[in-house]
Amino acid sequence: MEAVSLKLYLVSCDLLHEGDYGSLRARLRTFEARPVLAGQWALRSTHTAAQLKDILREFLHEGDRIVVTEVGAEVASRRALSNLAEL
Repeated sequence: MEAVSLKLYLVSCDLLHEGDYGSLRARLRTFEARPVLAGQWALRSTHTAAQLKDILREFLHEGDRIVVTEVGAEVASRRALSNLAEL
């Protein structure tokens, strides 16, 4: 059986609407996403960045922004809410 490779992604959102984003946060929890900064989460997935963007944009309001980026091998941060090296 072939091992499944989980890639590390950063999901960054500009949440511009005054409304509730509870459904977005609930969907991120299904991916076991961890907060990194306000409006940014890290997660591991077999999905592509484009697939994750399409899945998560369903929970955004018109005008909100989303960027999904695959993280390479080297990561550095200061005072992030989660340590990316531990994910």
